[in-house]
Amino acid sequence: MNNIEKLMRDLSKDTNGEPQVAAPEQGGPTSLANILRVIGPLDKLSSDLPPTRHSPPQDWSDLIERVRAAAARVREVEADAQEQELRVRELLDRVREDMKAANERALAAETHARDVQIRTEALLRAAEERVRTAETRAQMAEEWLAQVSQTIVDEFHGPAAERLTA
Repeated sequence: MNNIEKLMRDLSKDTNGEPQVAAPEQGGPTSLANILRVIGPLDKLSSDLPPTRHSPPQDWSDLIERVRAAAARVREVEADAQEQELRVRELLDRVREDMKAANERALAAETHARDVQIRTEALLRAAEERVRTAETRAQMAEEWLAQVSQTIVDEFHGPAAERLTA
């Protein structure tokens, strides 16, 4: 609904039951008399027609006042529309900033997750290497212990060996 239709609807509320003006889009004819009927009540005019050269000055004054009131209302509506548009733009700017900040946080979180994964994989590789090294040392220690044990048995062969094993 455009501003003119809103204005005409708002102004028609003051007509005290007078018929409403049909909008041109709705197929109804719009004449100056119909517009004046919407602007204010008819009881202030001496006739249903707009003032003419022969109308009393009061009719012209009333018409001028109604035109001024309508113009003031149009200015108010336009100011309200501009104010609302400004608020919408500010809201959109804030939404854009919030989205940008959210995207930045998401990228930072992804980078952090990647760094953690890389460090975790490096720690796992280091731990696996230490396990392999420990297993190799344990195996070497077992071999040396087996050799020492075998050497003891071989060197103390006989009655002394029986006493050592008993």
